[in-house]
Amino acid sequence: MADTIGGGINEDGSLQNTIVIDESDLGKIDIAELENAERTQLAVNSKIEDVEIGLKGDIDTASSGKMLIDPVFTNEAPKGETANIVISNTKTKNLEFVTTTKGNTDLDVREGKFVKGSITTSESKATDSISFGATTTVNKSSISTGRGADTLTFSGGLKLKGKTTVESGKGKDVIEVGESRDGKGKLILSDFSKKDRLIVGNDSLKLSDIENGEAPKWIKLDA
Repeated sequence: MADTIGGGINEDGSLQNTIVIDESDLGKIDIAELENAERTQLAVNSKIEDVEIGLKGDIDTASSGKMLIDPVFTNEAPKGETANIVISNTKTKNLEFVTTTKGNTDLDVREGKFVKGSITTSESKATDSISFGATTTVNKSSISTGRGADTLTFSGGLKLKGKTTVESGKGKDVIEVGESRDGKGKLILSDFSKKDRLIVGNDSLKLSDIENGEAPKWIKLDA
């Protein structure tokens, strides 16, 4: 049987984040409200599957510790609010991050292995920020953003495995990458347009620059 944690109403009328977890797994995760930090800390002390987190934008969330398998994170923040989450687990496999509202997304995969993740932000003009840290391994994942001006960051030094696809939507988006990466993976830009920019180190590249072969060879336009 699943157990729901949180989901109450704050004094200002905003909704609290919710965590849905099987009762048998409650001992595998420690949940703490950090004083004066306005953040919920999830410390996973044993591999856990199928945890669900509803992000209402009322308080930041950070997850660390052991492996997450098949987690579902849902951005349920109202328009103008931001669902902020940091992931530092040793491995996050098959994450499904979905947005059901017009809320903004601030997702920071700070470290660990990120395997076959799927990230979908709001279809509206929400402003989204998605980043992967320098010690992260990104393996066969996909990112889809909406009509807002979004920023995606792949820090230099991270490891890429397989193909990771970015569908950046109709907004004026910025994709930042380091000048180098570990591994043999590729970053596929599926709908990069004339108004988007690819930042490589100190260089800002337009669509025409990428088409002329000025981007690193591990970055490809989807044919």
